Amino acid sequence: MTAEIGIKSTEDFLKDVERAWVAIDRGEPAPLPVTRIYFESAEALSRVITRQRQALLQTLHANGALSIRGLAALLQRDYKNVHQDVRILEESGLIERDAKNRIMAPYEKLNIELSLTA
Repeated sequence: MTAEIGIKSTEDFLKDVERAWVAIDRGEPAPLPVTRIYFESAEALSRVITRQRQALLQTLHANGALSIRGLAALLQRDYKNVHQDVRILEESGLIERDAKNRIMAPYEKLNIELSLTA
């Protein structure tokens, strides 16, 4: 599964949702479901996906669902710092918890689109 990550204001996101609803109301086929995660700015994106958090995501993907303690041990990092990173990534929708409350990375790939124009 892939997540599309991009930069989009809340206003622009809501306009996209409205356009999709209007199209569906006209009888047009609904678009295929795609996981999209938007950030308000490139700066907001870079605050969430740091090098350490990217390593965390890769470790989860490679090892499957883990406890925070198990993840911290694999990363050779302090539990408290890993816990904070997990919270931020979870709030952003980049990681999830399974039925046993273990952390997992549901995406095999993150496609990040960053426009260079305003």
